[in-house]
Amino acid sequence: MGEIPKTRSVVPIHEQDRLRNFVRTTELMGGRIAGARVATPGDAAALSRLLSDPSIAPWIYTLPNPITTETMAAFIDDHLEQRSRGAGVLFVSLNPAGEATAYFDVELWPHWSACKFGGAVKPERQGRGFGGACGLAAVEWCLDHLRVDRICQTTALDNDRSIRINARLGMVRMGEVLAVRPDGTTRPSLYWELERERWEALKTVRRAS
Repeated sequence: MGEIPKTRSVVPIHEQDRLRNFVRTTELMGGRIAGARVATPGDAAALSRLLSDPSIAPWIYTLPNPITTETMAAFIDDHLEQRSRGAGVLFVSLNPAGEATAYFDVELWPHWSACKFGGAVKPERQGRGFGGACGLAAVEWCLDHLRVDRICQTTALDNDRSIRINARLGMVRMGEVLAVRPDGTTRPSLYWELERERWEALKTVRRAS
């Protein structure tokens, strides 16, 4: 997507290298989502079952269509290749029964110290605060662990749940962009950013209250 990130500030080479190396070597997401780890080819069936749910798939433009074990295996392989370049990482969280309960997809632009994340949680956990906790976990990983300068995010114009979560996280709405799906079709999307400085200030306010 050439339209994002909207804010682009080139960072020094040593910082670009640090970001790439962090992504290449990360194994666990850590933080609020216990057990979330880098997705491997063996997770394709579990991810397919999670992401093919009609309450998830239509909202996420980055997913392949159709969603099958085979297309998810290719999706995972692509992300492992991205990780080898330090350009992105795919995390998955599974319960003891081997069911995928959440996934997180991070795309990184090291030269701008910016990243974009997407994700979803198991349908029965939606609407009970778990989606917000997962969004918070993704922001914490990007800004507190990876330590990029900013996050950017897109949401469908009518995805009220994601819009509410982004607003609660302190993300700033900055207009619209045209999101391009893997099959080349497009989706008008709201565009958001959150800078690390703003995030640190919001954390200070939350601690004080």
